[in-house]
Amino acid sequence: ASAVHVFIRRQLDSIAVLRTLGATSVQVFAIYLMLAVAMGLLGSLLGALAGVGLQQAMPLVLHAFIPANVRIVPSLQAIASGAALGVWTAAVFALLPLAGIRAVSPLATLRRNTDPPRMRWDALRIAAVAALIVSVVALAAVAAGSLERGAWFAGAIGGTIAVLWLASLALMAAARRWIPVTLPYLFRQGLANLHRPANQTLTVVLALGFGTFLLGTVFSVQRNLLEVVQVDRPGRSRANLVLFDVQTGQRALVDSVLRAESVAADSFTPMVPMRIRELKGQAVSTLESSSDTLTADAETDRNSGASGAGPSLWALRREYRSTWRATLNPADHLVAGRWFVPSTAASGRTAADPAPISMESGLAAELGVTVGDAITWDVQGVPVYSRVMSLRDVDWARFELNFFVVFAPGALESAPQTWATMAHAPNDTVRGRVQREVAERAANVTAIDLAEVQAALETVISHIATAIRFMALFSLFTGAVVLVGAIATSRWQRVREGTLLRTLGATRAQVLIILIVEYIALGFAAAFVASLLAVAAGWSLAHWEFKTPFVAPWLQLGLLALVLVALTVTAGLWGSVEVLKRPPLEVLRND
Repeated sequence: ASAVHVFIRRQLDSIAVLRTLGATSVQVFAIYLMLAVAMGLLGSLLGALAGVGLQQAMPLVLHAFIPANVRIVPSLQAIASGAALGVWTAAVFALLPLAGIRAVSPLATLRRNTDPPRMRWDALRIAAVAALIVSVVALAAVAAGSLERGAWFAGAIGGTIAVLWLASLALMAAARRWIPVTLPYLFRQGLANLHRPANQTLTVVLALGFGTFLLGTVFSVQRNLLEVVQVDRPGRSRANLVLFDVQTGQRALVDSVLRAESVAADSFTPMVPMRIRELKGQAVSTLESSSDTLTADAETDRNSGASGAGPSLWALRREYRSTWRATLNPADHLVAGRWFVPSTAASGRTAADPAPISMESGLAAELGVTVGDAITWDVQGVPVYSRVMSLRDVDWARFELNFFVVFAPGALESAPQTWATMAHAPNDTVRGRVQREVAERAANVTAIDLAEVQAALETVISHIATAIRFMALFSLFTGAVVLVGAIATSRWQRVREGTLLRTLGATRAQVLIILIVEYIALGFAAAFVASLLAVAAGWSLAHWEFKTPFVAPWLQLGLLALVLVALTVTAGLWGSVEVLKRPPLEVLRND
């Protein structure tokens, strides 16, 4: 859209000539729309060729991440769909700027400096805006695989752009009203350029601010995801070693090994294997054979929503390792019902005396149960009766002993059980010695080094973040291109202003200072607003999507802001070279 806008501004004379020769506004609009589509097709084909070339290099870049040799074969379907998407994008985003050429008057052939036509809202402009909105929602929905998620994503884009737009208006208003008169003239002139006629404040803040918002959000999410999975950090005593399948008679042995190495360990947690025998009075075998309530594919069942299709097969058939305890874990958050109190203890030996249980909310949704529903468990062939007393949200990202089902004390103590514990070893050497000692003295006990798990998670997250950061950098690069387009749009106006200043006695250095002040203000405004939006988006994702604490990465955002300001100044000065080079007399003669 920016490129077409700049192109149309450069073609106003040609458009006026066509109108003078008898071309109608509809014909002129159709001519330039076809031209925009042709440019979009050419750009899409070149982009597809570049994408195929880049695809050949990807295995070389990602060889450490791909566990097998990958043979790259270009996909004609992908090339065709990419080219079609490019053409559609070019056409849809060109509609709005092209709508203005219908109002170009033949008078523009006689008066070069005729003001550009004012925007008027008619059926074509409204249709262009509607096509833009529908296209963005549709593309987001296709990429996300869900119309609802696509609509939310498109709405978030619209909200971000609205905030950046309001911020640019506020910046222009502030520059118009509150520039201190004590500032040097060159600074005041540079800030006044923010609200002068044909200013570029809105375009620059929108383009660069949105790219910076994407990058800042990626930094925020990556920082907080890594914070969650970090298990071995100086000054932190979070567990980095887990031992399970400890038999009852081996607890003292394992505890002595940990004490000998001065390793701090949590208390042992019991684990009882079990399966579901009956669900709300119906046998599992009956539920599995019922074609009316179950889908044949467990994955399809999970994706279908679970509520209307009956219990998920995977949830019915799996083996559960459950525990009992009287208190909530730090990773647990009660969302329905109430936690156990001493009066709720029961044996679970009969249906009339069911044991109270707390179930993870996601599993409850898969099984289609809620507070008050009855579940009968099979524990080594012995039925254990239970009733759901509460539902919990569990933060599975925490390296803790978390369970789908927790029983109230009193029901499982006599059942066959194993034990697990988590410990914190100060370094790799101690962890290695503990694992070796446990393997030699209790071969059935499994010891897992969570630091290795963390390293693997960090590697995966790092690769994913690199890919997302690349796309965000691409968006920032696109914003820089739009910045150049914004500068080109107001090029003639800026040349005239520079000429006037130099005619009044300003030197090239003074004009340069005015430009630098303007672009620093634009870059700082875009970076400031985008950083706040990125923090808000990062907090929202951490709170609502990942359910993790949030810490704003102010250092990374500050460095990103400095890069944005430098980019704005560099691109602005590069696009304003003509303002400094053209002699004043040449401009005055053309005027």
